[in-house]
Amino acid sequence: MSSENHDQAGFTLVELMIALTIFSFVIAGVLAVAVSTTQGYREQRQTIAAESAARVPIDFIADALRQASPGVPDPTRMQDGITCVSGALTVTNNSGGLGPDKLDVIYASGAVVTSTQAAYTTGTTSLAVTDASSLSVGDFIVITNFDQGTLLKISAISTNTLTLNTQCGTISLPSGGYAAGSLVVRAQHATFYIGTQDGIPTLFMDPDSDANATMPAEPLAEGIEDLQVALGVDSGTDGVSENGAGANDDEWQYNFSGDSVLAGTLRAVRVTLVSRAAQVVSGGITPYSRPAIEDHAAGGADAYKRRVLRTIVEIRNTGVSP
Repeated sequence: MSSENHDQAGFTLVELMIALTIFSFVIAGVLAVAVSTTQGYREQRQTIAAESAARVPIDFIADALRQASPGVPDPTRMQDGITCVSGALTVTNNSGGLGPDKLDVIYASGAVVTSTQAAYTTGTTSLAVTDASSLSVGDFIVITNFDQGTLLKISAISTNTLTLNTQCGTISLPSGGYAAGSLVVRAQHATFYIGTQDGIPTLFMDPDSDANATMPAEPLAEGIEDLQVALGVDSGTDGVSENGAGANDDEWQYNFSGDSVLAGTLRAVRVTLVSRAAQVVSGGITPYSRPAIEDHAAGGADAYKRRVLRTIVEIRNTGVSP
């Protein structure tokens, strides 16, 4: 018998080690790309979440501003009959770039409108209305003669007769009070401001204003670290509010540090929210900062991404806007 030698195919130890090394580099590259992509998606989701967090409350505030000063063309002629505070729209401006603003607004709520059946005069505690079916105990209402308005709280309802809470000792009513047939609008007196919740900057809403203080403030949106409000005042007679150098040009109040209070008709309100991502950018090495908005100076560098949303709202009830 004869024997034959056959070559056996395979890898030497050196070839195997080289193959494993190359394979490890390929896997490392794939993993690096996967990690980078995952981080990118995570940061993108955070950015989208930051914008979403600001979009809902800015729409809510805009709706409230559109209905500000219900039935009263001059917002300064609205009075809270519980606290004696005057003004349907008040901005507490943190001038000098020191912090967020605070917005206090009396606005129509829920499109509930009726009228008085009898006059409302000084010392009156009850009010007969045409229809009280859409009103509830605890609601706030505005009584107005289209020149002046008073915010009051309903403490009891009997058929179409309201019992009203008036704690203000110097309530200012029109001469002779509000006549029968005056407009009654369900309203709300709310304050919007920036605070913190569990260490997170948060936009709060006090549903019955800081002054009334009978209901606790509610968190409206987490991650909102700045609220800036500018008022478009028509200090001339051209019917618009705008920046300009002319003698009759108008101005946005509170848009620059040191702005003085302007005299004229309030035509628009500009609201800006700055929303911060919930987490820092991976690695924390990319410098960001809270941007300068209106008269609030920019913040220091950090690793949080932010989104800025701004809206301009014309005040419908002042009689000067569509």
